Amino acid sequence: MTIIDINGEERNCQSIRLDSGWPGYLKIHFRNEKRSYDQWYPISDFLKNNPNLSHLAEGTTTPPDEVVGIVTSSEDISLTDSNQDWKNNLYSGIPVWISRGNGEGQVRTVVYNNQTTLTIDKKWDNAPDTTSQFIISYNVHNPQVEGNVLPQINQEKLDKKIKVKKTKPKLKKVKLLY
Repeated sequence: MTIIDINGEERNCQSIRLDSGWPGYLKIHFRNEKRSYDQWYPISDFLKNNPNLSHLAEGTTTPPDEVVGIVTSSEDISLTDSNQDWKNNLYSGIPVWISRGNGEGQVRTVVYNNQTTLTIDKKWDNAPDTTSQFIISYNVHNPQVEGNVLPQINQEKLDKKIKVKKTKPKLKKVKLLY
């Protein structure tokens, strides 16, 4: 089957299917003379490039918007951002990544959420605090292994929220003794 891929190139693929492990994505299987491999394609992008194949995504739901926020508090298996107003259980199964501050680099999976709190799948190694920023996104993987690219996250929005201040370091006068 011929598709237009994420880069706008025409390619032949072996199969296209929904992947329950990655809601909001289609799993596309490719095979060439050297190897066989899979790629995941956001459904909305796939449909823009391949409107004639919309039947492959029927019955799917659009994944929730990605979120950037600042931790208000946390406990062993939770993270709270009192500035949020989430729909209950909207982010279940989606990764949350501590992108800055205390606990930076940790990735956990949301098990449940209410209006302001995420309950996660395992304890924090280093609990996030009010210095911590987080991102909820299907695009978060293991940053230590794969690196992290979050094209849809608006970092400017988060920076404005925390009102990043740039300060000059204070220099101390030192008397030299010769």
